[in-house]
Amino acid sequence: MLSSSNLKSIISSHFFLSFILLFITFLTYFNILPNQLFFDDEELIYKNTYVSNIKYLPKFFTENMVAGAGKISNMYRPVLMVTFAADHFLWNNSPTGYHLTSIFLHAINALLIYFLIYILFRNRFLAFTTSVFFVVHPVQSEAIIYASGRTDPLYTVFALLTMIVFLYLCLSKTNLYLKWIGVIIFFVLSLLSKESAIVIPLILILLYFVLKDKKTFSLFKLIIIISPLILISGIYIYLRLTVLNFANTLNFYPVNNIYSQNIFVRLLTFHRVLLEYLALISFPKDLTVARDIPYITSLNNFSVIISIAILIGTFWFSIRNWRKNRIYLFCLLWFLIAILPVSGIVPINNIMSEHYLYLPSLSFFLLIANFFCFLFQKFTNKYSRIIVFASVILILSALSLRTIIRTFDWRDPIIFYTKSLNQSPWHIPMRNNLAMAYAETGKIDLAIYEYKKIIDITDIYPNTHHNLANAYKTLGKYKEAEDEYYKALKIDPNFYFSYFGLADLYQKTGEKEKFERIVKKIK
Repeated sequence: MLSSSNLKSIISSHFFLSFILLFITFLTYFNILPNQLFFDDEELIYKNTYVSNIKYLPKFFTENMVAGAGKISNMYRPVLMVTFAADHFLWNNSPTGYHLTSIFLHAINALLIYFLIYILFRNRFLAFTTSVFFVVHPVQSEAIIYASGRTDPLYTVFALLTMIVFLYLCLSKTNLYLKWIGVIIFFVLSLLSKESAIVIPLILILLYFVLKDKKTFSLFKLIIIISPLILISGIYIYLRLTVLNFANTLNFYPVNNIYSQNIFVRLLTFHRVLLEYLALISFPKDLTVARDIPYITSLNNFSVIISIAILIGTFWFSIRNWRKNRIYLFCLLWFLIAILPVSGIVPINNIMSEHYLYLPSLSFFLLIANFFCFLFQKFTNKYSRIIVFASVILILSALSLRTIIRTFDWRDPIIFYTKSLNQSPWHIPMRNNLAMAYAETGKIDLAIYEYKKIIDITDIYPNTHHNLANAYKTLGKYKEAEDEYYKALKIDPNFYFSYFGLADLYQKTGEKEKFERIVKKIK
């Protein structure tokens, strides 16, 4: 049994390895400290008045994430917003402070994973190697480098604490009620950090069946422990569909399309995404926020067939080896459960994102670590083990280097958007963001070039013409600016920003009649 004294012994005996994990984490990510805040950071941090004043703290729990920026979103993550407010209180708008918090959360997760794996499988090498792969793998970088991506490390901290306290509850005989309360509290904090935490009860059930030393902890006790979490999940879903339904909780798409309206298409498309994730973890070369994933509408698709074949084969292999090694089935089910919230069951805004893998990818790192453990057990002579150890170091070093290189891609907006467009040149939002970044830094000619390129690709967005008009106006090209404002209004007559733009333009040019005509339309 795992008593309090035994737990203290585990912590003290693994102190050195814990220190190494912390050191590796900060060594891998210290380069992000000079990086700027941009992208969604503006709405969530810079332009969010709720973050800048502690008096707005209660609003985090009653309003959407970007309400403080005067916008509406279906995102509700109050604990995440509290951390941004805490950062603002400590660091004001200094990016370094926000990045330090993200690195700290990643380091805490590394330690928690180490203890979780050790408690489950009682193998120090397995736990440590899994944690190091988790720390340095480039697929995790998006969640750490990008300040607003902190939501994944944050909910994972509380999710892992929920799991560890749950395991401690399963393995001990004392203070059970206190530990039960701990499980509930950490689960609620995780759920209020990101909605993906709703699958934690399923992961706890998985942990129960994988854990070997639980002779005194019955299935009935498991049901008692899990029941409040299921109840809380039900209440959470009800609130998100009613009083906390700010936009459309069950559909992130403002305009209906075949993906948002058809769950069959979403699940088929997810099979393609699974293969992309597998490729990313195996060979993390092409890292980008801008991904174009085609919708899949038929079972008769190569990606779907291969994905289903891999899943069936992996499941069959895992079941066959359950008694010999529980890790295989554990890893498969862990991944499928953890990835479930972003699998397309609910039509979320991004079909695929690297940061979605933050917690699910643990299963892959555990499998890799287990493979090297197998090699250590198989090769007993000194030189063979040196080769295995050197291979581990070489792979980890290569992954670390790729992660460090990736940190430079996020140095500032122009570098980031340019890098993203190198991989996805047809990604309109990224090109628009690049144009706006050029405009904000005074590179108006480059901004105009990018806006025109967007129009050449697809001329359906009023904001592109509006932004182009603003750029022309900055250069004093008022006739060109006027034409672009009207082109924006031709696409969308209700795009009121262009009316204000025209009013400002006519004030500058002294065209009183045109100014008064536009003001009447605004009224």
